[in-house]
Amino acid sequence: MDEVADLQAQLVALRMAVEGTWISLLNNDPDPVAMVAKLKDANIEAVNQLDASTPNARGLRDAVAAHTAHIWGSIEWQIQHAREPQTEQ
Repeated sequence: MDEVADLQAQLVALRMAVEGTWISLLNNDPDPVAMVAKLKDANIEAVNQLDASTPNARGLRDAVAAHTAHIWGSIEWQIQHAREPQTEQ
Protein backbone atom coordinates (compact mmCIF):
# COMPACT_ATOMS: atom_id res chain seq x y z
CA MET A 1 0.00 0.00 0.00
CA ASP A 2 2.93 2.32 0.64
CA GLU A 3 3.94 1.89 -3.00
CA VAL A 4 0.53 3.16 -4.12
CA ALA A 5 0.76 6.16 -1.80
CA ASP A 6 4.27 6.90 -3.06
CA LEU A 7 3.10 6.70 -6.67
CA GLN A 8 0.16 9.00 -5.95
CA ALA A 9 2.49 11.50 -4.27
CA GLN A 10 4.80 11.40 -7.28
CA LEU A 11 1.88 11.98 -9.65
CA VAL A 12 0.67 14.95 -7.60
CA ALA A 13 4.18 16.41 -7.55
CA LEU A 14 4.48 15.94 -11.32
CA ARG A 15 1.13 17.59 -11.93
CA MET A 16 2.05 20.55 -9.73
CA ALA A 17 5.35 20.92 -11.59
CA VAL A 18 3.60 20.82 -14.97
CA GLU A 19 0.98 23.36 -13.88
CA GLY A 20 3.63 25.62 -12.36
CA THR A 21 5.71 25.53 -15.52
CA TRP A 22 2.74 26.42 -17.73
CA ILE A 23 1.66 29.20 -15.38
CA SER A 24 5.16 30.68 -15.44
CA LEU A 25 5.28 30.55 -19.23
CA LEU A 26 1.77 31.93 -19.68
CA ASN A 27 2.36 34.86 -17.33
CA ASN A 28 4.60 36.30 -20.06
CA ASP A 29 1.76 36.20 -22.58
CA PRO A 30 -0.13 39.47 -23.18
CA ASP A 31 -3.47 37.64 -22.75
CA PRO A 32 -2.73 34.48 -20.74
CA VAL A 33 -6.38 33.60 -20.12
CA ALA A 34 -7.15 33.53 -23.85
CA MET A 35 -3.98 31.54 -24.52
CA VAL A 36 -4.92 28.97 -21.87
CA ALA A 37 -8.30 28.53 -23.54
CA LYS A 38 -6.61 27.94 -26.92
CA LEU A 39 -4.10 25.50 -25.47
CA LYS A 40 -6.80 23.65 -23.54
CA ASP A 41 -8.94 23.23 -26.67
CA ALA A 42 -5.94 22.19 -28.81
CA ASN A 43 -4.75 19.61 -26.28
CA ILE A 44 -8.19 18.08 -25.82
CA GLU A 45 -8.71 17.97 -29.59
CA ALA A 46 -5.34 16.24 -30.04
CA VAL A 47 -6.17 13.62 -27.42
CA ASN A 48 -9.59 13.02 -28.95
CA GLN A 49 -7.92 12.26 -32.29
CA LEU A 50 -6.06 9.27 -30.85
CA ASP A 51 -7.10 5.97 -32.37
CA ALA A 52 -9.54 4.19 -30.09
CA SER A 53 -10.85 1.20 -31.99
CA THR A 54 -11.71 -0.92 -28.94
CA PRO A 55 -13.89 -0.16 -25.92
CA ASN A 56 -10.85 -0.21 -23.62
CA ALA A 57 -8.95 2.16 -25.90
CA ARG A 58 -11.93 4.52 -26.02
CA GLY A 59 -12.21 4.44 -22.24
CA LEU A 60 -8.52 5.23 -21.85
CA ARG A 61 -8.67 8.00 -24.45
CA ASP A 62 -11.72 9.53 -22.80
CA ALA A 63 -10.05 9.37 -19.37
CA VAL A 64 -6.93 11.10 -20.73
CA ALA A 65 -9.09 13.76 -22.42
CA ALA A 66 -11.00 14.38 -19.17
CA HIS A 67 -7.77 14.60 -17.18
CA THR A 68 -6.28 16.97 -19.77
CA ALA A 69 -9.35 19.19 -19.55
CA HIS A 70 -9.11 19.16 -15.75
CA ILE A 71 -5.44 20.15 -15.74
CA TRP A 72 -5.99 23.01 -18.20
CA GLY A 73 -9.07 24.10 -16.27
CA SER A 74 -6.95 24.27 -13.13
CA ILE A 75 -4.26 26.29 -14.91
CA GLU A 76 -6.92 28.63 -16.30
CA TRP A 77 -8.49 29.12 -12.86
CA GLN A 78 -5.12 29.85 -11.25
CA ILE A 79 -4.20 32.43 -13.89
CA GLN A 80 -7.60 34.13 -13.67
CA HIS A 81 -7.45 34.36 -9.89
CA ALA A 82 -3.81 35.44 -9.76
CA ARG A 83 -4.75 38.49 -11.83
CA GLU A 84 -7.73 39.51 -9.71
CA PRO A 85 -7.09 42.41 -7.37
CA GLN A 86 -6.82 41.24 -3.78
CA THR A 87 -9.28 42.82 -1.36
CA GLU A 88 -8.46 43.64 2.24
CA GLN A 89 -10.46 41.66 4.77
